[in-house]
Amino acid sequence: MKQGTPTAGAVIANQNGSQMSYCNKCEKCGETSRSSNTVSIPSKGNKYTNNFRCMKCGNQQRVEIIGY
Repeated sequence: MKQGTPTAGAVIANQNGSQMSYCNKCEKCGETSRSSNTVSIPSKGNKYTNNFRCMKCGNQQRVEIIGY
């Protein structure tokens, strides 16, 4: 079963089969978004990446989730 592990900017909310949901988390101020994003779990050794701007402090943050 595929699994995703965040390395930066995310907290996993749910993983189910080949899909996962995550919430953005700012590495600067620690704010975690209330809404979640649903994406396909990356294959083993691959990365899912995205960017977001923190609503609290305005920090531009990168999301990285590695597939295992």
